[in-house]
Amino acid sequence: MARVRRPGRDLRARFIERRNLPRALPLTISRRRVYILPTRNGAIFALLLLVMLLGATNYSNSLAFALTFWLAAIALVSMHHAHANLVGLRVLAVHAAPVFAGDPLIFEITLDQASTRTRRALRVSADGQAAASRFDIGPGESHTVRIEHVTTVRGRCRCPRLRVESLYPVGLFRAWTWIQPDTQVLVYPRCSGHDRLPAGARDEQAGRRLSTLGREEFLGHREYVPGDSPRHIDWKASARSDDLRIREYADRHGDTIWLDDRHTGAADRETRLSQLARWVVVADRSGHRYALRVNDAQLGPDQGPAHRLACLRALAIA
Repeated sequence: MARVRRPGRDLRARFIERRNLPRALPLTISRRRVYILPTRNGAIFALLLLVMLLGATNYSNSLAFALTFWLAAIALVSMHHAHANLVGLRVLAVHAAPVFAGDPLIFEITLDQASTRTRRALRVSADGQAAASRFDIGPGESHTVRIEHVTTVRGRCRCPRLRVESLYPVGLFRAWTWIQPDTQVLVYPRCSGHDRLPAGARDEQAGRRLSTLGREEFLGHREYVPGDSPRHIDWKASARSDDLRIREYADRHGDTIWLDDRHTGAADRETRLSQLARWVVVADRSGHRYALRVNDAQLGPDQGPAHRLACLRALAIA
């Protein structure tokens, strides 16, 4: 069933996008960016004031006039307080850790303010989501709000449009503003597929191989060369000969695993990238040295957290 598009909603979305272009952080909420309208309770309160005003006029009751105007003054003062509660508030930073497609992306939004007043009953939410719980920010303090965003595709994910609002002080008016931070987070391909590393994708040398200048396995002795460290001299072996003897060691390394989309056996590109992402995670956990070939580029062979992140980053923007 086709989804019916509402012209009013489209006009509202285009208006918000034109008024709230992506901006670098930190950014401060200005007066021109704050909107304010009566809440449902505020509309009922205004209707009540109108009824009271009609009754006071009909009966020419001075006390009724005084009460009506006093309540109207409270409403007007609360409107100014609601507006000023957001003006000057600053969005300091937006952070999020990369995730795999399909996993929730958690944005951490840090707000602070340098004025001497306390910002009360603030709420922050993503566009189209329910507002989070209320919080206050005291003078010179900061507060971090976590917004969950569902990811569906890999690539660069922009921070969703944020809505900062407040019903302070008495809930008669809602003041709000829209903020679009210029912050992007990488979303890796969906980590799916099987865990079997590709067969026939290892080094041509079978078994385990040795690298020189290591420390694990003793290879033998050689003659001393000027510049060698005295710590490597085998004094017992040197005492049995006329020359100084140096101990040589080597490290053992496993076979290098080559991860290539040609080994996935999938026709769809996204499926191939998802399988490669799965292999990168499996190879990293097993401690193998591995290399990745994607878009005619090669990463590695290497191992460790930095190499894993570099491979996943390459798959995200491939």
